[in-house]
Amino acid sequence: MSITLYTRISEELARLIANGVYPVGTVLPAEHTLTEQFDASRHTVRAALRQLQDLGLIARRRGSGTVVIATRPKAGFSQSLSSLEDLVQLAVRSPRTIKQVQEVVVDVELAAYLGVGPGTRWLKFSSTRGVAGAPPVAWTDLYVDTHYKGVRKLAREHPDRLVSELIEEHYGRRIASVEQTISAVAIPALVAKELEVPADSPGLLIRRQYKDQAGQLVEASCSYHPAGRYEFSTTLIREQ
Repeated sequence: MSITLYTRISEELARLIANGVYPVGTVLPAEHTLTEQFDASRHTVRAALRQLQDLGLIARRRGSGTVVIATRPKAGFSQSLSSLEDLVQLAVRSPRTIKQVQEVVVDVELAAYLGVGPGTRWLKFSSTRGVAGAPPVAWTDLYVDTHYKGVRKLAREHPDRLVSELIEEHYGRRIASVEQTISAVAIPALVAKELEVPADSPGLLIRRQYKDQAGQLVEASCSYHPAGRYEFSTTLIREQ
């Protein structure tokens, strides 16, 4: 899947910041210098800097330029914090066990279901989540942009962290939103075996789409949860 130029620029600058080329407290090159360095328009460079600012890596100060304020992205999300934080906490409480990682080309049916282009290539992680000594709470098929092949190793090294967090931290691409759809399903036989439940037993299927600021898809996942092992709650507020 193609990566926008401003994302490539933000990823390169994030890498330089993480590697100490631009330590905390230093000033990044001026916009006109970056436009020449990356052969990009000022609009594109500003979009890249905005992404780094949203990650909490830089601050743009009038008269002082663009200053590096952190080497790692800030934790958490600014929108719908409670529901997105639930994902983070689920990862911490229920570390993943990766069963298989493979590069796949999605067919028309799967592409439509995930909301991606048919024939596109994705890195597919198949894993369970749970704690030792207890049945898994979920089976997840996660599809990640192949641009981030390096996350394969990171996901194995950090089973208690979301892959989206790892992409933000190591590549500097911010996940701005997560769209979530929940439906009741009968657990498919192959998944049921991994989850230690009878085939076609009741459960929840949760589809999530992780998108950047431009609305471009970075990850997509399908998670099966057997009945009684996962609870999702929300609060509805009446409009005034």
